[in-house]
Amino acid sequence: MSEQTVRVVKLAPGYDLGAFDCGEAAYNQWLTDYAGQAVVAGASMVYLLVEHRPDEAERVVGYFAICPALVVRDGMPKPLQRKVLRNAPGWLLAKLALDVSLRGDKINQWGWQLLRVALETIVGASELGGGQIIGVDADNPGLVDWYARHGFLSTGGGNLRMYMKVATARKYLGTPPG
Repeated sequence: MSEQTVRVVKLAPGYDLGAFDCGEAAYNQWLTDYAGQAVVAGASMVYLLVEHRPDEAERVVGYFAICPALVVRDGMPKPLQRKVLRNAPGWLLAKLALDVSLRGDKINQWGWQLLRVALETIVGASELGGGQIIGVDADNPGLVDWYARHGFLSTGGGNLRMYMKVATARKYLGTPPG
């Protein structure tokens, strides 16, 4: 039996992005057609979850993209508005996708692990450059509950944008400030 290892790396040339399949054509296409352009343009940073098995080529099995954002306090859920600037600096978890082959793994919980790395990356970036809020677009109603279980609050209604304070993410991850 081969030993599987995974690691998270920044998007760079040389990875076979075309083999990635999260089951959502738009997310697959964004990775193959637009992720590299977003990085080059400075619009976002893209991180890959890469799987390696002995005697096999590395395979991209997940990714996330983050970018700086300006968050309007009045558009956030009321419980998060306290002590937030009117136009608050923040971060957007713009994309998060996991290959269908890793879904449903109750032991490794790859989706949660990928989200955790994304939150750790954002918290680290906020310590260097600031930011009060993390936003995420759930992209479909089925993901709202999943993000809510991980501490994001919904604005309600048909809006799929969800929010979390950076301070909350820090506590959630168990990382001390600064």
